[in-house]
Amino acid sequence: MAISPGRDAAFSCQKSALSESLRTKKFPLTEEEIFYMNCRAAYLTVFKSSLENIISKEQLYLALQHAGRNPSQKTINKYWTPQTAKLNFDDFCIILRKEKPTSKAELLKSFKQLDVNNDGCILHADLYKLLTKRGEKMTREEVNAVTSLADVNADGKFDYIKFCKLYVTTNEQCLKTTVEKLEVDSKLRRQQFGNHIEEPPERDPSSVPKPSPRIIRKTEQETFSKKGDTRSSSLATTRKFKTSISFTITMGANSNRNSKLTEPNSIKVFGWTGELGPGIYWLIPSTTGCRLRKEIKPVTEEAQLVYRDETGELFLTKEFRSTLSDIFEVIDLDGNGLLSLEEYNFFELRTSGEKCDEDAWAVCRDNFDTKKNELTRQGFMDLNLMEANDREGDPRDLWVTLHSMGYNKALELTEACPFVIDIYADKCKPRIKAVHMEACSGQLEKAICKSVLNKGDARVMDGYENIIVHTYKRDTWITSVIENKSDNKVIIHINNELSKNCVNNRGLNIFAVEVAPKSTMVCQHVMPVNERQEWIYYCVYSLIS
Repeated sequence: MAISPGRDAAFSCQKSALSESLRTKKFPLTEEEIFYMNCRAAYLTVFKSSLENIISKEQLYLALQHAGRNPSQKTINKYWTPQTAKLNFDDFCIILRKEKPTSKAELLKSFKQLDVNNDGCILHADLYKLLTKRGEKMTREEVNAVTSLADVNADGKFDYIKFCKLYVTTNEQCLKTTVEKLEVDSKLRRQQFGNHIEEPPERDPSSVPKPSPRIIRKTEQETFSKKGDTRSSSLATTRKFKTSISFTITMGANSNRNSKLTEPNSIKVFGWTGELGPGIYWLIPSTTGCRLRKEIKPVTEEAQLVYRDETGELFLTKEFRSTLSDIFEVIDLDGNGLLSLEEYNFFELRTSGEKCDEDAWAVCRDNFDTKKNELTRQGFMDLNLMEANDREGDPRDLWVTLHSMGYNKALELTEACPFVIDIYADKCKPRIKAVHMEACSGQLEKAICKSVLNKGDARVMDGYENIIVHTYKRDTWITSVIENKSDNKVIIHINNELSKNCVNNRGLNIFAVEVAPKSTMVCQHVMPVNERQEWIYYCVYSLIS
């Protein structure tokens, strides 16, 4: 666990910090809207605009701190690999979804392990050992800074109960202050392009007449901008658009499909049959990210991963061994019951952002059970037991691994959905090889753009023939891609407010995207909230600059 004095100013994403600033709203924000508001509050503390990119580890670290996270170097390395050049605001939001903020209860639990007298205090000597020997190690100077805090230290002891209370209180106050700053600063609010309108219009969405697809001329923009409440300061009402284009697609209800989301443990089979010429082909499994199954209830009790017998020897619990066995099956890509260095590195990149080199793998072979230069299931178990022993039974690093693989505190697989790909061919013996997709490398983005450009409908922005919106419609989702053929970057404002029974992967009805010159980008994926009901996709794309 890493702690430093400066981190007391980090922002918390707890809803309680927003209660006062949102109290006057007639329509309370949803959890999703609050989440994005907090994301922008943290992002705009570091950057002038949500369209700016994170271009260094230091910026990522700072932004995460302002979002109430306490990232270790291992966490940073997981998202900022040697191949990473930049991360955008959407990437930042994805990271915040995965890296939950540290709660007061978790902090207290960590400190309580060293509270030998159960009096809420830790001797400075024991605190020094904890912070310099375990987890993300701190320097002597950093520990001295913690033990020098007057409010939480006295008589050579660290009052961790006071510290945790101060930590959480400061986080909540900082977030509240930042959100209030965004609300009153109109200039800053105009810069956060992903903003919702502040007060939803007082109307029944179902009563709005269905607009027809058309080009919105410049003379019509004033009428369009007033469709919402004129008191709001949304981007739609504060920007003068150069040109706009609108789409309306009405999709019928699908009574043959279950409206419930696919559970990770349910078995679904999808197939494709066709002819392929000689060459190399990429199969890229993906999700739109529009809808994900939410936990029915939060898990409060943490599963036990390790225990000691009467002699003090450390062992993995039965439940943890079972989970590790399942993880072994997932990363055993060729299904031979063994882990090669390449397969093990898929696991390492997923959980730590780093690779195991040949020298480290040789050490692994010398100390753990292997067969044919590959790690056995028992060797994989022993490797995790060694990690627990290295931390003197502290399971925090083991939990980092489990969370990265999609497991919650109850050892339930809720954040990932493993899959198997089988290939059959008549006249050849195809070879399949798993290739790691670096986070934010753009490989999936490029594949989606190419597919939509080939199969979708193209509409040119009125008066700007180099800016094209491509829309690809399937039975259960719609994807839009923006193509910028010009020599200058463009900013496109997107408004989905008049859509009915729809949800998109960005979680916002109003947002903006920046498209680099001579490039394409995925604008949004849209799906029905309820597949058993009709859904109407109505979206207006407007050129800002």
